[in-house]
Amino acid sequence: MTIIDLPAAPFHDIELVAVPRLGGGGAQERVSGRISLAPIVWPLSAEQAAARDAQWRDYLIAQSPHSDYSLLDLTCAFRPAADGDPFDDATVGILLESPGADVAPIAWSIAPKNRARPAKSRPEVKITASLGVVQVGADVKPGEAGEEVYVVGMGERDSDPEWRFHATSGHVLIGDEPLTLMVKIPAGLPAYAHVSIAATIKQRRLGLIPYRAELPPELQTIDLRKP
Repeated sequence: MTIIDLPAAPFHDIELVAVPRLGGGGAQERVSGRISLAPIVWPLSAEQAAARDAQWRDYLIAQSPHSDYSLLDLTCAFRPAADGDPFDDATVGILLESPGADVAPIAWSIAPKNRARPAKSRPEVKITASLGVVQVGADVKPGEAGEEVYVVGMGERDSDPEWRFHATSGHVLIGDEPLTLMVKIPAGLPAYAHVSIAATIKQRRLGLIPYRAELPPELQTIDLRKP
């Protein structure tokens, strides 16, 4: 895969708005400072697109009279809360569209398709039948390749890809997560990526609270033709 040295993009803070509960009333809770997003768009030549997918190199080059290619890079940053309430899960969704056309762009390739972290060792209790002795050990021993997947990407070759994040037993959702789409666009047509973000925060007082992101216009709809 050809490495493209993309320029740095500034992060934009995103406000989260609590999803109304059935029968709930009053103002919706708003949370800021927990998620930020840095998008970059980079048009690709057919040769650059083909270099990113060697298996389909000839096809992508042959499609160049009918298709354009663009790279959408999103860095989603999850930040810790002052009150310690962690994220339980989050979703970053993309809807690709060519307004006014009968066809839509597709996510030709997405990255990551999954991402994992080392699993946390958990106590394991064993009882000997003869002595009734309780022995405490760990179910993931040093050197074993125990991992837990915490992000899954899906929707390759579709117009609505997404990434789903989940906290694991040993790790909370904190840090910068780079997400990349290579988009195949019908030649000459406008192309936009509509972004949506949702998250669930585990509050000590109220439990799991779902939120949706209130994105500013420049993040909600991204022009895939303009770097």
